Amino acid sequence: MDTLTQETRRRNTSGRQWCLFLDRDGVINTRIIDGYVRTWEQFAFEPGALEALAVLAQWAPRIVVVTNQQGVGKGLMTAADLDDIHRRMRLEIEGAGGRVDDIRVCPHLVGADCDCRKPAPGMALSYLAQHPEVDAALSVMVGDTESDIEMGRRLGARTGGTMTVRIDAVDDPHADVTFPTLAAFAVAAAGPDHSAE
Repeated sequence: MDTLTQETRRRNTSGRQWCLFLDRDGVINTRIIDGYVRTWEQFAFEPGALEALAVLAQWAPRIVVVTNQQGVGKGLMTAADLDDIHRRMRLEIEGAGGRVDDIRVCPHLVGADCDCRKPAPGMALSYLAQHPEVDAALSVMVGDTESDIEMGRRLGARTGGTMTVRIDAVDDPHADVTFPTLAAFAVAAAGPDHSAE
């Protein structure tokens, strides 16, 4: 039995609430290389992401986006601009049958020595601290960068669990599993009765 099947079964049979943490840029929406999504007009969902989020909404009890957004810290956009993007993103996701239960943002600059900027696990830990009913050890972290996977590993070291999923075309030996797209992960995680195609 592969790692994802084992971990999915463990969560589905635990009887506990658990949380799927998702990176945003490069997973839900297309990343702007060497730039920032500063307006809704620049926001573009990754192919299949909306369908994937609808499938994941049936699988995961909690879905929380955790995203570094130092464009705010650089003054390239305001917190209100970012809130507007996220409000519209959630409306689109909900309209497609998915959901996002919470969004945690780190607006700080690289080198700010905060505890929330990935790869630090602060965004996830703050959510878990506010939701003690969630079994932190059953968390899943999905992202497309080494920083995301390292965050998941650090979160796991603090909670005694956390599965890491890399969204990438090339297998990541540091992640528990790798999938080329969020849609491919959603189908595998939720099983044959669901589809993000």
